[in-house]
Amino acid sequence: MARTLAIFLLVASLNAAATEPFDARVQRAEAIENTPAGQAYQDEMWPLVQPFISGLMDKCVNDYPKADLLSFVWVGNLTANGGLVDVVVQPETDISRCFMHGMERAPFPMPPKDYWVGGLPLTFHMRLHPMPP
Repeated sequence: MARTLAIFLLVASLNAAATEPFDARVQRAEAIENTPAGQAYQDEMWPLVQPFISGLMDKCVNDYPKADLLSFVWVGNLTANGGLVDVVVQPETDISRCFMHGMERAPFPMPPKDYWVGGLPLTFHMRLHPMPP
C-alpha cells in the first residue's frame, strides 16, 4: 500500500508540473532560488553548470549562425538522479531548442532531498545579443 501511494504521489507531482503554466513554473523556481536551501544549491551548482552553459550557448549560436538572437527562458525539474523532466523553453527558436536539448547533459549536482519527489524546479534566463565583428 505504501509503495502504491508513493508511486501515485510521484506521478501526481510530475503531472502537476506538466500542467502548470510556464510563467508559474518560472516564478516557483525563482522563489525556491531565493530560499536559504535554494541559494546553497545555486552556490554548489554554478561552478559546475556555468562553464557547461557557456560552451553550450557557443555551440548553439554557431550551429545556427543566421538565427535571430532572441533571449529566452528555460525551465525544467531536476530529478533525484540528476535527470531533467518537464523541460520547456519560451520562445521556441532554433537556438533555444538547441539549448534545451543540450541541457540534458549538464553536470547538475544532486538536488536537495526535499525535492527528490517531483524534482527541483530550475530556470535560466538566457539573454542573447549580437557580438561585434
